[in-house]
Formats: sequence, structure tokens, C-alpha cells
Amino acid sequence: MPVTGSCLCEEISVTVDVQQLPQPVVCFCINCKKSGSTSFSIETVVPRDLVQIAGNPKIYSDTATASGIPMERLFCGTCSSPILSRTPLNPDNCFLKCGLFEHPLTPPRKIVCDARKESWVNVEVAPVEVPVEVAAHL
Repeated sequence: MPVTGSCLCEEISVTVDVQQLPQPVVCFCINCKKSGSTSFSIETVVPRDLVQIAGNPKIYSDTATASGIPMERLFCGTCSSPILSRTPLNPDNCFLKCGLFEHPLTPPRKIVCDARKESWVNVEVAPVEVPVEVAAHL
């Protein structure tokens, strides 16, 4: 059974063809902080071909990346909820924002840009477990 989530205003919905979302990643990079207006982002890496978007998200081309290669950041133009990010550095996958889903999340498997983490944030990392249908695409 696919997992479905939506933005705050529900104009955009995202369906992922998996039983359970893959373990999330916590990112403390400055761009994730700014795009979500928070201290970190919780995302899951999902093969693009397993993700269906209903609605018309806006796309911001983030050129201020550490690699210098633009990252597309999709968001709702009405409520501004971040939807996902994608980069040509990882063309087969997208970084789906976990806040879209009411589905329970597993503990994160990885922390990205730990050096930018706020001193008061404590995130525990769990062992990596990737659902079979996702692992086949990674």
C-alpha cells in the first residue's frame, strides 16, 4: 500500500509507492535550514520513479549549494510547505520532506552537515534499514 502525504493547505499531495518510508536523514545544512525556516530538515531519499506528485508545486533553483551545482527545491506556492529537493548529482533519487506525512517515521539513519547543528539539538541515529522495494532502486 502506498504512503501519501500533503502540504499544509493540501493543494499538493505526494504518493510514494512503498509500504513504509525509508529511514530519514537529518540535514543541518544552511540551505535546508533556510528553505524550511527551521534548525534542520528531515528528509528521506526515495527513487524518483516511486514518487507521484498531484498538484503543481513551484520550483526554486537553489544555486548557493556547497557543490556549486543547482538543486531544485519544490514547494507549495500557496502555503509554502517544502515538498522535495532534487539534484543532478543524484538523478535517480529525490529528497522527500518527511513533514508531509502523518505516517509514523523510523529514527533517522544519518546526519548531514553535523558541524552546522545547533548545540541544543540531540538527534540519535538508528541502524540503516531500507525497504526492499526502495533498496532495489538505490
